[in-house]
Amino acid sequence: MAKFGAIYLSLETTESSIKEVDNLAAILIKADYLFTVRYHQETPWIQIYVEEPENVVFYAKKIAKIFPNKKTLGLAAYTVSDSVSFCYFQGEEIIRLLQSGFNQERQWEIIEGEKQTWEDEIFNKLTLKIGTRGMVSYHIQQIGVLLNLPGFGIPKQGEPWTKEIRPHP
Repeated sequence: MAKFGAIYLSLETTESSIKEVDNLAAILIKADYLFTVRYHQETPWIQIYVEEPENVVFYAKKIAKIFPNKKTLGLAAYTVSDSVSFCYFQGEEIIRLLQSGFNQERQWEIIEGEKQTWEDEIFNKLTLKIGTRGMVSYHIQQIGVLLNLPGFGIPKQGEPWTKEIRPHP
């Protein structure tokens, strides 16, 4: 993986979630957001694929405002340069924003919001301080697996359900 960018929206329930994904897609189309959405029935999240990892935080912040009652997470990585970010928004509130390597390779650049319970496990050998050694793309993989996000971990039998969000002609 040379680059990866995705936004995750929490689902209300795994029951009738395809209908919920269709409803979310319709709202995103009205807001002029055209993304590929992936959904796997065993996770309480949908994945919105973002072509430009450097814009994940920007789009996640916008999408969180559209869906203020949902948890909105964003993960981004350029594996060649280890430029990575994690963001977590609820409406207009920044719950957590972590970024390293976009301006200076492998160094923390942004650390905002409340520390999450999983951070000690994943960042156990890092000091979360601006200018010190930051997270790398491997940490993004660990976060995805730990939070049970679509597209991470060991693939299960059957393909994830995928929907292209495009306006109707």
